[in-house]
Amino acid sequence: MGRFIARRLLAMIPLLFGISLVIFTVLRLIPGDPVVIMIGAENASPDEVARLRRVLGLDQGIHIQYVRFLGRLVRGDLGMSLGADEPVSRLIRERLPATVELTLAAMTVALVIAIPIGVISAIRKYSALDTASTVVALLGISMPNFWLGVMLIFLFALRLGWLPASGRSEAVSAGVVTLVTTGNPAILITAITHLILPAVTLGAALAAVVTRLTRSSMLEVIGQDFVRTARAKGLPGRRIVFHHSLRNALIPVITVIGLEFGALLGGAVITETIFAWPGIGRLAIRSIVQRDFPVVQGVVLMIAIIRICANLTVDVVYALIDPRIRYA
Repeated sequence: MGRFIARRLLAMIPLLFGISLVIFTVLRLIPGDPVVIMIGAENASPDEVARLRRVLGLDQGIHIQYVRFLGRLVRGDLGMSLGADEPVSRLIRERLPATVELTLAAMTVALVIAIPIGVISAIRKYSALDTASTVVALLGISMPNFWLGVMLIFLFALRLGWLPASGRSEAVSAGVVTLVTTGNPAILITAITHLILPAVTLGAALAAVVTRLTRSSMLEVIGQDFVRTARAKGLPGRRIVFHHSLRNALIPVITVIGLEFGALLGGAVITETIFAWPGIGRLAIRSIVQRDFPVVQGVVLMIAIIRICANLTVDVVYALIDPRIRYA
């Protein structure tokens, strides 16, 4: 297992190199001059534009800029933001926890809803619950998250007034620490209420996918010989479902969860914009508008690293769930 993990980590190097090359090239093909945006179109005299472009190193060839970027990258330096004049690593470090919190909350919402419903739908195939879950899952897959987010804000924030419409108060972890140290749950409750709507918006599509996948995978496992043998031996139904059937049915579900974690992390851009959530998604959108190349490059590379690590984690979890899986 150790050698397998080491090989996968080494394989990250050429993959990240290719990603950095693509994003570096594509960003510079986008129309618009970051220097003109920084100075302002009305105040941008040719001399001032040329001077600032020289200071930022944007007057050099794209190949020279890329080599300099790689030189900084191998030292762990993502460069300086053109708009905020701050290190890109600091901007990402400040925003990444909010996005990770939102992604984990969305995945928790999706799994808490999807796996029980998928299991029950498989056990009670073609029942009213199975039909209802199929309809709801199709709706969840079909609804775009920007529309769902607006509808949730309209209903639960504007009409009912139960939840805040946007923003983030404190981190949930900070609320937990405050609750443990002082016994005051106010910060935790406020943090959770701000998190509910964006988490449901982001996790709805994943819940729909996992529900259908869990159902189909459970149906396939339930019909296999070892499950029939377990029933014939008189094992309790709950043990057959959760210990024998669900454990084997989780392999394809875990694959989707691992892939979707990175997708949720990158797909949080729209949700963060709708709910004014201060994560790396909003940071990326603002940086694209401002043509802040270093920030966009840093955000894309960070998301790529997290997705690769998520896929590696999925492979490791395979071996923990199914002892028949071994890696050389």
